[in-house]
Amino acid sequence: MNTSLTRAPQHTASAFSVPVVEPSAERRLGPLDRLSLRLGVWLLVRAAARADEAARRAARSAETAHLARHNALERQQREADWQRLAMHAHRPF
Repeated sequence: MNTSLTRAPQHTASAFSVPVVEPSAERRLGPLDRLSLRLGVWLLVRAAARADEAARRAARSAETAHLARHNALERQQREADWQRLAMHAHRPF
């Protein structure tokens, strides 16, 4: 029998416990902590703004590419129509 996969017994003394913080023991943040939090928030906001701008740029370029394809197809159709009309207008004798 394979005994290598058995679990170790769980004891209540080894369980992880979260310390309880009483409201009277709370401290205000120091100036360095406040500065680092503001810097972190600023970096997050800046990264989100850059991501939004990149998404807008990608959407604009996709829209521009679609418009260019549409215009090229319309131009090809107009040229084909013009050539067909020119061939029918000047019949060889």
